[in-house]
Amino acid sequence: MRRRAVAAALVALVSACASMVFATGGDPARRGAPAATDMDLVVRDVCGKSVAFLGEAPMHGYGKTIEFKVELVRRLIDECHYNAFVIESGTYDFLNIQKALSSGRPVTPAMLSAAIGGLWANREMEPLIPFLLEKAQQGIVTLGGLDDQLGRGTYAQLQMPADLVAYLPGEAKPRCLAVLQKHTLWQYTDDAPYGAQDHARIVDCLDRIGDGIATTSVREAPFRDLDLAAVASLKRLFARDVREGVPPGADVTQDLNDRDHSMFLNFRWWISTRKAIVWTATNHAAVDLSGVPGQERRTSLGAQVRETFKDTAFTLGFSAASGSYAMGRQPARALSVAPAASLEGRAFIGTDADTRYFTRRELRGLGRIAARPLGATFTTAAWDRVLDGLIVFREEHPPVAK
Repeated sequence: MRRRAVAAALVALVSACASMVFATGGDPARRGAPAATDMDLVVRDVCGKSVAFLGEAPMHGYGKTIEFKVELVRRLIDECHYNAFVIESGTYDFLNIQKALSSGRPVTPAMLSAAIGGLWANREMEPLIPFLLEKAQQGIVTLGGLDDQLGRGTYAQLQMPADLVAYLPGEAKPRCLAVLQKHTLWQYTDDAPYGAQDHARIVDCLDRIGDGIATTSVREAPFRDLDLAAVASLKRLFARDVREGVPPGADVTQDLNDRDHSMFLNFRWWISTRKAIVWTATNHAAVDLSGVPGQERRTSLGAQVRETFKDTAFTLGFSAASGSYAMGRQPARALSVAPAASLEGRAFIGTDADTRYFTRRELRGLGRIAARPLGATFTTAAWDRVLDGLIVFREEHPPVAK
């Protein structure tokens, strides 16, 4: 009887082990944690890194992705001691928030929501606002923006010009205020559109402001370094408007590369030696896009960060086998059901789970395969060269607007 009991126990153990291997896709690295969720597995893989890129489709309209990322941010900060959060939003409002935090002035949830911007003005993002604000007020987490673009309804649009021209003397102050406000408030008309002369006036004012900041002491202007960072970012933004011999918008890839490089410079300014979470679109977060059809000339922010951080950076992508998405406040659009031979089509074979996490090792094992972590359409690529990990949802849904 004892021998039968032992044999039965061994059979049960083997069966349990087999089930565990099947449920984890056969990845030996997962076999020690049969109860681990996909979130747990991602935290395990990212916890020891220095930079965690949390991507999303560039349409920024996937609700489940945002929900997952919000919870992941909380866990990376609380469990893994990440101490910086930077997002693909204008850097200027975050510079202003940093001034307020440093001087003891109040920072409200509305200020942080405005800094994060309208792309993420939804219910799924809402719980992250008070969490990040509390951590920033406690000095635990630095908050920063990556982009050099100007957001609507932000400090950058409404108040920054007045703060920057404060460094100018005499008549230059009201003149440059008018020049900058004309652009930030977009006071151009069909009869008098934005043109080369406007661009030249803006650049001249930024040069003058930069000179004014450089000659002002820290005692007179304790936040001069923050204002210099704002001016440098603005100069890169306006440099894309005019290139010698190239009409505006004629080289979209170069525009994208220049924007990613500007984001890299802002990333470098914010991060220093910090352990950073980077919230951005997957095409900016990508390890390497040179093997993705149509994006061979792209040099992503993620690729530039890798030059410094090597394997201590991690890029997580997101995709879905079905469902829908919505860009901003536009109507929802259906995602085509993933073909059976695609990565997403194969993700849920043999499981009723709602998510599936692919490690880089698993992505490498799939070879070149059709998938859509970079948008709504399928592209065939070796995705282990683009991502370190990929979360696939069985069904996506649009975010809920606030």
